[in-house]
Amino acid sequence: MIKLLRYWNQNKRKIIITIAVIAFVFIIIQVANQIVKKQNADKINNNRTNTISKVTDLQKPTRSTITGQNVSETVTKENTDIIKTFVDYCNNNQTQKSYELLSNDCKEEFNNNINEFINDYYNRIFKTKKTYNLELLYTEAGSYTYKITYYEDNLLATGGTGANNNFEDYITIINQDGERKLNINNFIKNQEINKTQVTNNIEITIKSKKVYRSYEQYKITIKNNNSITILLSDGKNSEDICLLDKNDTKYVAFLHEIPEYNLLLRAGRTTELNISFNKIYAPTRVIEKIQFGNITLNQETNTKTSITIKI
Repeated sequence: MIKLLRYWNQNKRKIIITIAVIAFVFIIIQVANQIVKKQNADKINNNRTNTISKVTDLQKPTRSTITGQNVSETVTKENTDIIKTFVDYCNNNQTQKSYELLSNDCKEEFNNNINEFINDYYNRIFKTKKTYNLELLYTEAGSYTYKITYYEDNLLATGGTGANNNFEDYITIINQDGERKLNINNFIKNQEINKTQVTNNIEITIKSKKVYRSYEQYKITIKNNNSITILLSDGKNSEDICLLDKNDTKYVAFLHEIPEYNLLLRAGRTTELNISFNKIYAPTRVIEKIQFGNITLNQETNTKTSITIKI
């Protein structure tokens, strides 16, 4: 004990300094730990905020991913609000209300029958509640086309995984009598054309077209004013009937969908055809002409002609 007291008396100053240094280092370590914890917490909160913001942006895109064109926040809000309302109605089994948000042209795609909408669209996608994200594709003459991806689970919880349960659609917002309405199920629009041309006593009228995500369908009437039967195409070459854009790029018809007897037109007869063409929706690729490139005027002499109609 005496030795311990003697050591203390002889080294008192050193011992106190050592203890003070140890205490100071301990305090510094504790403070540093608290700072690191706070920084980590802030980072987690920022990541969570960024994730939520990202999801929000995915439901309110303002810039076309294809053309780079920007849409104002006001228009974006109006567009995305009606899409959200449609999805909410579907999620809550309010099929009548969701059906009423469709345009008249879109309702015609379901034969103006809500039961067809329910069977062909609602039951296919909304067996369970869905969340979704949006991608703005095109704006065209006051209409806005979005790609919508429906997800089985909440996007925050799953990160959009489970692709087998996802559904993808094109939704186009149009103005119908001053009111926003929806075209869904990959139907983009219906457009009146009503252009007529007479060549070699064949009168061709392009009445209208329907634009879909992956093809266009034209309603065409053809009258044969000749005294003999004509053949619009033998059906062997899909380029016999095609669309042409400003660069003369061809978009061929799905001739296999047309019965052969509908391509044969007797003297004095008129036929109406709905011809589909292999053209993916892209308003930047404007169709300027329809070409019937292999019409047989006389099957005995194999006399041919080509007719191109500007639209």
